Formats: sequence, C-alpha cells, structure tokens
Amino acid sequence: MIKLTIDDREVEVEPGTTILEAAASVGIEIPHYCYHPDIGSDGNCRMCLTEVNGNTRKLGISCMLPCGDGMDVKTTSPAVKKAQKGVLEFLLINHPLDCTICDQAGECPLQDYTYRFGPGDSRFDEDKAKKPKKVAFSDNVMYDGERCILCTRCTRFFEEVRDNRPIGVENMGGKSQITLGPNGPIEDPYQMNIIDICPVGALTSRDFRFKQRVWFMDFAESVCPGCSRGCNITAGAYQGELLRFVPRRNPQVNQSWMCDDGRLSYKQYNLDDRVRGARVAGEVVTPGDAADKLLELVGDGSSVAVLASTRDTCEELAAVRHFAETVGITQLWHGSRTWEGDDFLKLDDATPNTAGAVALGFSAVPDELPSLRGLIVVGEVDVPSALLAEVDFVAMQAAVAGDLGAAATVLVPGRTPVEKRGTWINHAGLRQQVRPGLDPGPDVPHDWAFWVAAAGGTLGGFPELTAQADAWSAAGAPAPVAAATDGETAS
Repeated sequence: MIKLTIDDREVEVEPGTTILEAAASVGIEIPHYCYHPDIGSDGNCRMCLTEVNGNTRKLGISCMLPCGDGMDVKTTSPAVKKAQKGVLEFLLINHPLDCTICDQAGECPLQDYTYRFGPGDSRFDEDKAKKPKKVAFSDNVMYDGERCILCTRCTRFFEEVRDNRPIGVENMGGKSQITLGPNGPIEDPYQMNIIDICPVGALTSRDFRFKQRVWFMDFAESVCPGCSRGCNITAGAYQGELLRFVPRRNPQVNQSWMCDDGRLSYKQYNLDDRVRGARVAGEVVTPGDAADKLLELVGDGSSVAVLASTRDTCEELAAVRHFAETVGITQLWHGSRTWEGDDFLKLDDATPNTAGAVALGFSAVPDELPSLRGLIVVGEVDVPSALLAEVDFVAMQAAVAGDLGAAATVLVPGRTPVEKRGTWINHAGLRQQVRPGLDPGPDVPHDWAFWVAAAGGTLGGFPELTAQADAWSAAGAPAPVAAATDGETAS
C-alpha cells in the first residue's frame, strides 16, 4: 500500500492509483472533464491540476499521475486555484453564451465548475470561433460543435467500451471538432451513453431535447425494468409524466451504461388509459367487494392457478403467494418476456425479477397444462392462449386492462414497474431497491395491498412504510435488505 497526504489528510491506496482517484476515495473533489471512471483519462482538459510536493511551477495532472509514497498533494493552493481559473477561461473563450436554451443547463459540469472555480469574468474581446451546430449524429444524438470542449469522452467511449469508432476528432488546434466517420450516422445500440458522459451541452438527446428544465423535474433512483440485468437508473418525471431514463453508475451491475432500448422504454409507462378502481363483471365495485367475489370464485383453491409477472417486486409476489397459501392455491407460475439480447448489457430475459419469482416459489408455466377452472393473472404478463381455453373465470390485476382485462370476471388496478416500491433480484442474484418514479394516485393502491386484504389482513395494519418487511414475513421469506448495489450518478 502507498501512503500519501492530500490536503493534510493521510490517504492509503493501492499501487497504481492516481491522485484523482485517491482524492475521490476520501471525499476530496478535484474538478475534471476528460477523466471518467469507466473509460479512464486522456489528460487533455488540464482541469485536474494539483500541486505536488510544493512544486508550484509545474502542477501535476492528477488524473494521470500515480500516487507515490510520501507525496504531499494540495488541491486548493493558490497556484492550483490560479490554474483552474486559467483553464476555465480558455475553455470559455469560444463557448457560446446559450446556457438559457441549452438542454444541459442545470446539470452541466462546465456551469458548475465555472461558478465554483472560474475567474468570474473574461478578458476575451475577439470574435468567437464558429463551429457546426445542430448536427444529427443519429436519430437519437444531436451535436453542437460550438459547445464542445474536446474532452474526447465520446470518442473514447466507442473505442474503449464498444470497440468501434463511428466518430472522431477532425482538424487541429482551434479548428478541431468531433465529426462522423465515413459510414454515416451512428448505429451503435448504446450510442446514447455519450450524451450522459458529455460534460457540456455538446451532445444532447433528440428524444429529450427541449422537453423540460431539469430543475422543474422530479427524480427517483431506481432500476431499469427492461431486462434481468437490472441496470441502475434515474427516472425523471414532470407533473406525472415520465420524460427520461438515464443510467446511474454501479460498477457491479452496469458501470455507467445502459442500452438505448432500455433508456427509451420509459415511454410505455405514460398511460393514456389505465385501470382505476375495482370491477366485477364490468361493474365498478369496492376493493373489498372485488376480494369477496374472488374468494367466492376460488373456493378451496383446487384447479386454480396464479400467473404472475416477473416485473412485480419480490414483496408483491410474496403477498400473492401468501394469498395463494391462505386459500389453498398450489399452482404458482411466473410469466417472463423475452427480447433479443446482446453480448454487453442487454439480456434475453426482458423482465427484471425472474430470479426473485423463482426464489419465492413461482415456476415457469408447464408444457403439459393441468385442467383448470380458474386463472389469476397478476401484473404485466403474456398469457398463453392455451391457459384460457377451458377456464371458467379469469381474475386480473393490471395497470392496463387490454382485451383480457375487459373480459375478466374480477379486475383490480395495478401499478406499472415505474410506480412500484420494493426489490428486484437480477440475473446474478443481486437484490436491488426499486423506487417509484411516478405516483398514479390514491385510486391505484400498491399491488400488495389487495392480496393482503383478500388473505384476511387489513390495509390499516399493513402500512406502506413497513409493507416490504411485513409482506416478506407473511410469506416466510427473508426480509429485504438495503441494496448494497445501489450506485452513484455517473459524472
């Protein structure tokens, strides 16, 4: 181990650790642009200069300089502060004064660093250089050359992470800019990640472009419902409408990335028409009346099966299992969905909690179906037509009724994956916390509430704040734990 001092604090790190990484490990911030924890550094932005061993004439680039035994590093000395002001002054020389209309405003490191470390004024009185604006790099990515500070994070993402090079740096000096390669628009299925890692507003999402200012939005740190990888995300919404998913850094699961399909899947959760209130044979009833009718239909539970979605949380599935055990239902099945995965992050299983369903005793629908008189469908799931061929009744909990819900004897409202609170277990067995990005309102209670009430519990005795622990306890399953895999926002 190597021991050094950073801002009079003793730090112990592994050999090969850079000063920037060492400082971050003890909560000391060194401003930077070209460095990114998952693509390394290029040493070109010069923002992370530090004073090493009292050398004020030649400051060290902390993102490239390895720690050495006995080093004395200063990150806020007068020499460092002067250098930071100078670097920012140069970066802003040709930067357009368009923060008021820039999509990056409110979450822009250039804005933040200028306010915190910048000179506060400019000595530049020449004409700014003009570079291309509003260049479509693809259907999803827009480029503004005037804002670009040439940190090369975007080009290095493709080179280091995706092993291709659809964009690159053209020309030299003040004429340098990012340009498309000869093969035309970017086609990589992970291309929108360069929007997240761009530290200025040079790369913006054509989907999110000009939709909303981030300071007006509500954010929830959650998990992508797109596949069993369970990429950590931040869901952003405004006045009850989801506007975007962006990845959160989690080295154990997705690093700082997510696929474009998962990123853009948020759109399906903005529902124009959803189930609100319980129904029996198409008539609006109270949840209690719906539960009574369901118990009447189920009887002793014989020849009745439950088919639950693997987008439901472990807590919801535990409550469903508790209900099934109470009424004598023994056939508990799960229904997962598939899409075409890849060799990076995207997995074939297009649902986030198949492992959780299996752990709670739900199995795949058998090839040879038993004779059924009733089917209970829980959540968003594709129901095989063979299951519906001979049943006398279908009961359903869903956010969207669809044809099956419209024909169901009992229909109760459910929540979409972005309205849930609980845990999912990903393909690798990691349990992660799911937090709601939207609130559908009081007429769409949490999914577990109906099953607990139908099993004989009372909603008053099952408050939301203890719902997860109570549901697991009722099902005889281990209590959920705080997700050690929760990541940080990629920067």
